[in-house]
Amino acid sequence: MKKAKLKVKKTSLRQANPLIFGHFIEFMRDCIDDGMWAELLKNRGFDRRKKIPQGVVDGNPNIAEGWYRTGYNNSFDITLDQNPSLAKDGLSQKLMCYNDYDGYVGVAQGNLFLKKETYNGHIWAKSEDTAQIQISVKDGDGYSYHSVRFVAGQQWQRFDFEFEAGRPTTNGIFEIRLLGEGTVWLDGASLMPANTKHGIWPQVYEHIRMLCPPVIRFPGGCFADCYHWMDGVGERDQRPYRHNRHWGGYEDNSFGTDEYMEFCKAVGCEPMICVNFGSGTAQEAAAWVEYCNGASDTQYGQMRAENGHPEPYNIKYWDIGNETFGDWEIGHCNALEYAEKYQEFYHAMKEKDDSIVFMACAGDGDSRSQDWNKTVSAVLGTQLDVLCLHMYTLKAMEKRHVDNRDIYYAVTGSVVKYEEILNETFDIVTASNSRAKLAVTEYNLGTLIDSFREQTLEAAIFNAGMLNMFLRNTDKLKMCNISDLVNGWPGGIIVSKNGTAYGTASYYVMKLYAESRISQIIDSCVSCESYDTEIQIGNIEPLQDVPYADIVVCLDDQGNRILFVVNRSLEEELVLQTEFEAHEAEITEITSKKVSDRNSIEQMNIVPVVRKEFAEKGEIHFAPHSVNRVRI
Repeated sequence: MKKAKLKVKKTSLRQANPLIFGHFIEFMRDCIDDGMWAELLKNRGFDRRKKIPQGVVDGNPNIAEGWYRTGYNNSFDITLDQNPSLAKDGLSQKLMCYNDYDGYVGVAQGNLFLKKETYNGHIWAKSEDTAQIQISVKDGDGYSYHSVRFVAGQQWQRFDFEFEAGRPTTNGIFEIRLLGEGTVWLDGASLMPANTKHGIWPQVYEHIRMLCPPVIRFPGGCFADCYHWMDGVGERDQRPYRHNRHWGGYEDNSFGTDEYMEFCKAVGCEPMICVNFGSGTAQEAAAWVEYCNGASDTQYGQMRAENGHPEPYNIKYWDIGNETFGDWEIGHCNALEYAEKYQEFYHAMKEKDDSIVFMACAGDGDSRSQDWNKTVSAVLGTQLDVLCLHMYTLKAMEKRHVDNRDIYYAVTGSVVKYEEILNETFDIVTASNSRAKLAVTEYNLGTLIDSFREQTLEAAIFNAGMLNMFLRNTDKLKMCNISDLVNGWPGGIIVSKNGTAYGTASYYVMKLYAESRISQIIDSCVSCESYDTEIQIGNIEPLQDVPYADIVVCLDDQGNRILFVVNRSLEEELVLQTEFEAHEAEITEITSKKVSDRNSIEQMNIVPVVRKEFAEKGEIHFAPHSVNRVRI
């Protein structure tokens, strides 16, 4: 049994900052595409050619990647055309039938996951003269969900359809046929559930809404330094299809600035944009500010209005680059080079809106070196409002055997290291600008491998410790953003596949803290046993004097006393001795049998459990390896 004593400085209150419970989305892997955005079709604009492996003789490079040819009897030809194409720099799928012998020619996409619900779809088409096309949706057994015919003319026209799937399938087929002789060009196909929330899968949207997100960072991350915002505005089917230079794969830019803002408005959060510092220009960033915040009589404000959004978005928070200190980053440079280039962005963006909050890139938040931060802070002074750190514990763990017990205590104890880095960085930035704040715009357990360790109770205990650290330092922080909101690299706190979503252990920790509506932090001190770690594990050096109990005392907006209690001990219960008189405490507990446990679609092992405890003599008991909220 571990024991801890809590003493509260009752007259010392500090205003809480709700933005420390923020989130982050990025175009990486299946975070936005697939994870959030509910489009079923891949390469829906036919903009990527199929790659034919060397030695394969029966492949067809003239059929778009992700699609395959269908049909019989007729004489035909299929090509990919750059002109005409709906999208900038794009392609269209061209079907030509020379002789109709009671057959057809078409293209199809399979392996679609369909539920028993309503779907909306469309296709853009044009023909050399007139041509009849047929769209059908069926499953691999031949069961037909929907079939409809359209006549395409000589101008691009969008054809819409709707149907209700009569039964679920994991092998749905979307097919487009050219019926009879003629030539037709196809582009901009789409198939989405009708019940999406602003294009977001309903279950994903509801999980996000329940988090009460105060701020969401977009569009990266590393991806931000290869993202050109103009690719993501305007008619969705006319947006260009781009290679993701950082993470690989391709983006059709369906989810752009306007979709992001609609999403933020719907879930009630502040937007935060990270501009392209690496491969973009100061003028491009300034134009983005004007698009978002400019009046409708400005050049880019008028563009926003023409895109259906006449009122300015008034986005306050603008992040200038991402991890520019790292050699993995597009636009990597040293601290002085960053500061000099940052000033170009600062002046150009400020000219468009002098009220925005400028957030500068800090050095490596996993390192104790402050060289980058000293240079950037000294050069920029009052030209930066916020200096942004990223903190990923266990990053780059060596491929060698390490006892899981040692890993656990290093991971959960690394919060002590990060708090020291945070405080030292704050002292440095405020020496050059007394009004400056810090932000931790990315943090999580980040193993750099698909181990799913990021989704375990161990990760949740680390993240709860980080949230406690943020609460203790609330007056130094502008915001914090856990990485990622959905899927992505460190696992995502929401896991989403084919529209089915569930929360990880860290999801329930974030929800527990955010929904508590903390208004003030009460300064307190905790005395308890501590531990040391002895070996380097990943980016976590040996640690000393890590307390088993991590406790923060707060007041919610109703004046209730709230305690957030993390018990890091693997095996032993924690008994907390408070100064409070005997009282009934409502305890919401997040734990499981093992710290390696995680949730899945089939089994939710880690969810909050509420219990009542009468704290006689001020004592409250907490389970081993647990995260707890106490409401008194």
